[in-house]
Amino acid sequence: MAKAPSLSMAQRLLLASQSMAPVAVKAALVQKLGPEQAAQLSPHMAPAQLRELILELPIDFLAQVTTHLDPQLILPTYLALPDELHLQVARQLCAIGAFATAARYAECLSPRQVKMLIYGINDADHVLQIARHIVDIELIVQSLRSFSTGYLCKLTEAAAADDNVAISARVLAGLPLPRQADVCAHLEPALLGELLPLLLQANDALRELLPERLFEAPAV
Repeated sequence: MAKAPSLSMAQRLLLASQSMAPVAVKAALVQKLGPEQAAQLSPHMAPAQLRELILELPIDFLAQVTTHLDPQLILPTYLALPDELHLQVARQLCAIGAFATAARYAECLSPRQVKMLIYGINDADHVLQIARHIVDIELIVQSLRSFSTGYLCKLTEAAAADDNVAISARVLAGLPLPRQADVCAHLEPALLGELLPLLLQANDALRELLPERLFEAPAV
């Protein structure tokens, strides 16, 4: 686990007054400190008081703070936050292009919670950009299991547009073979020509579930 950084004098004063000052006052002071100092302060706060403070802060400020903060340092507090707040911060992180940060925080959540994030973000390209930074691919696989074939095709198309069909293949290869075959049957031939060799390399048994016409796709 990462080590919490040492505190400045202003941060120490705020920390000392945390049990006495109203949450609105603390929120205003934290915003004056700025995102980086707020991130340094967070691991030193009592979880209940940190949660109360987080719920008082603006979403755009919280998103900036997360870019400076290892989620492992505040994990109990982070997991105790409402799913809706996770979604709002994730959306803002996508808006500012902080996909690696969004991925780092998403990996702390359960597959069910990540599934809700994907639904809520509702942007295949943003989901793809987050997935690029996810180390635990199985988390994405589990989160996508119940998504429609149409959405899985959208993700694959977004991956192709990003010149990164490999990430889509890694995710799809974790799904049951009938789901993989269904996705393949709904893709354009050129895209299928890029994807199918990767899926067959992962599990050649997929070939038995595919109609012959799909093997007429280019480069297969």
